[in-house]
Amino acid sequence: MKRTCTGLLALLLPACAIPNSIESLQAEAPPPEFGRPAWVRTCAGVGAWVGGVTGGVVSIVLLPATYPISLLAGDALGEQGKDEFLFFPAMSLAAVGHGFLGMPADLIDIGVRRLWIHETDPVNSYEWVPMPAAEKPVPPPGVAQPAATAGPQ
Repeated sequence: MKRTCTGLLALLLPACAIPNSIESLQAEAPPPEFGRPAWVRTCAGVGAWVGGVTGGVVSIVLLPATYPISLLAGDALGEQGKDEFLFFPAMSLAAVGHGFLGMPADLIDIGVRRLWIHETDPVNSYEWVPMPAAEKPVPPPGVAQPAATAGPQ
């Protein structure tokens, strides 16, 4: 009974890494502003979940090897890097699943809809736009200005 409970609890270890990875994949790879319809993003999300759960199991299996290595690395990995190293199979397979199911759906959408329907670009443009010059912030009224220091005369 103890082994079963321990095994079930061990399966929950990568549970925090998988949703964060999938959420960032859905938001940024590619972002919805690029014109991907919801059904394409849903297919990619399903692939990310399948890959992430599979990678979570692989992460648990590899934990006896990755945990001592992360302890040997110490602070060199940083707090965020240590989690990424421990659960790299979950994050990597989530990305693979996202692409594996998302790319065919995107190709179908391109071939059936986006090539034949002229829409305005979802992104403004890809032209170079110079940044505005930096400006010194103006203090609000009523705040005393620091006195200028007098230099040697």
